[in-house]
Amino acid sequence: VVEQHRSGYRVDDGESVQAVQSPAALVRAGVDPLARPAVGDWVVVSGAKPPLIERVLPRRSALVRAAAGERHVAQVIAANVDVVFVVCGLDDDYNPRRIERYLVLIEGSGALPVIVLTKADKPDQAAERQREIQRLAPGAVVLAVNAEDPDTGELLAPYVRTGSTAVLVGSSGAGKSTL
Repeated sequence: VVEQHRSGYRVDDGESVQAVQSPAALVRAGVDPLARPAVGDWVVVSGAKPPLIERVLPRRSALVRAAAGERHVAQVIAANVDVVFVVCGLDDDYNPRRIERYLVLIEGSGALPVIVLTKADKPDQAAERQREIQRLAPGAVVLAVNAEDPDTGELLAPYVRTGSTAVLVGSSGAGKSTL
């Protein structure tokens, strides 16, 4: 599953991307939200018109958060993820507490967290904040990058290997799209 929308999903079979529907059994009220397909899930799709997701294959990891609203329900953000890039700008977006919240979210997922501090065009500030986050998350990978610098790709490359899946999380404007 490469996209999830209110009206269905988009899946990539390695050759093409197609729109598919979720079976009614998975969208009914009362169904465990963790059983529903999420981005990153491997699914079995029927040959029907329109194609239907027949079942979700077992997950090896899941990024799960509390669903929005008053209800205390879990929601899968992404499945089968190997690396989560926590992206935070070193501008007005910089917020160590937000990074901590992302790390808590990732902790039980089975994925490797990599903290990426973007907009590192001010070396003194970048180095200081990189050390601050390293103290906050000992043992975590913390990178300070300028996403517009071509060498940034080399810093991130060890964490994105063939056959692995990575996701980027962070606030709007942090630099995820630029990366």
